[in-house]
Amino acid sequence: MKSKLLVSTLALAGGLALGGIAQPNTTAEAKIHDTQMPKSFIGTWVNLSHDDISGTIYTYRETLKISKYTYKMTYVVNGRTISTANWSGKKKSHFYNHSNLGVKKGKHGRWRISQYGMNNDFNTTYKRVKHNGKQALVSLNTYDDGSPLNIYYDKK
Repeated sequence: MKSKLLVSTLALAGGLALGGIAQPNTTAEAKIHDTQMPKSFIGTWVNLSHDDISGTIYTYRETLKISKYTYKMTYVVNGRTISTANWSGKKKSHFYNHSNLGVKKGKHGRWRISQYGMNNDFNTTYKRVKHNGKQALVSLNTYDDGSPLNIYYDKK
């Protein structure tokens, strides 16, 4: 009698142990998809420009630092940082169950890069082109009247 009880107890314990191992690991938050930047965009890209407004000279420097999983834009006027955008393809968005970086391929080699799910001023369409005999990124934007505003970034 004792051996039957011992065998049943061991079988029950073994079944519970195997059942515990076989069950999937459940977490409150599922792993997000890592968003990657296009390989041809990786690197540091710079746009330098200047303007003379009523006798005052303004110098502008816009820098794009792009790695496999990050997009960082810095806009500097006269040596003072005006705005930045820093999005990660591995960091979770505050608003969605997705990474913070949104990258969408369009037609003709164009890529829409933005903060995932947000419709703001930093959403931009980029394309890799040749400009003045050098490789460059062009930001394909428009003015309010619909005329094109293309900003070229040279590889640093």
